[in-house]
Amino acid sequence: MLKDFTLVEKKKLTYDLFEMIFETEDSFSFIHGQFITFVLPWIWWRAYSILETNWKYIKLIIKRLENGRWWSKFICDCNLWCILKWVWPAWHFTLKETPKNKLFIWTGTWFVPLFNQINWSLELWLKANLKLLFGLRNELDLFYEKELRDLKSNNSNFDYDYYISREKVWNYIHWRVTEFITKENISIYEEFYLCWIPSMIDNCIELLLALWIKKDQIFTEKY
Repeated sequence: MLKDFTLVEKKKLTYDLFEMIFETEDSFSFIHGQFITFVLPWIWWRAYSILETNWKYIKLIIKRLENGRWWSKFICDCNLWCILKWVWPAWHFTLKETPKNKLFIWTGTWFVPLFNQINWSLELWLKANLKLLFGLRNELDLFYEKELRDLKSNNSNFDYDYYISREKVWNYIHWRVTEFITKENISIYEEFYLCWIPSMIDNCIELLLALWIKKDQIFTEKY
């Protein structure tokens, strides 16, 4: 059943990234890691992972892609009080509510479901160590630094690292997030959450399997 979304707040995070808050017709629940699907004009369907929810409000982060994918421009260019159609949350990439130490790996806007899962893990007091590897191409792509700093300062069991692959920037790790995947670095983790493009997820899985991580310890979302 289709529902209405009303855009009530929009903030530009980077040159092409928007944080958008929508008000829904009814309050709803979802499993952490799921996405909602917009039903756009000309019968296009487009899914976006949920960053946060609060009663009847839902927060998303959407990248405006100038070349192709007109739907991202259509949504990001919406004015306040614009109404869009959507369907209920779905998908299987969800948090395992266990006390096992968890490593989260992502790049770009694929961070959204993992950020949501991390927040929920901390709210549940799972007594697990949580580590986030945040991969970006350039310094201009950086976002949510304050949010992650605050999360770390308020939770001793959470840590994160930014990786910037295409330029050297002081105080950030220069290279790809996959460089972290060594026997020593992952030894304390028991669950692995990967959200990325298919080729890079497959590469991460190969690296993890080579280090004797079992397939049932790895959870993925491919875009």
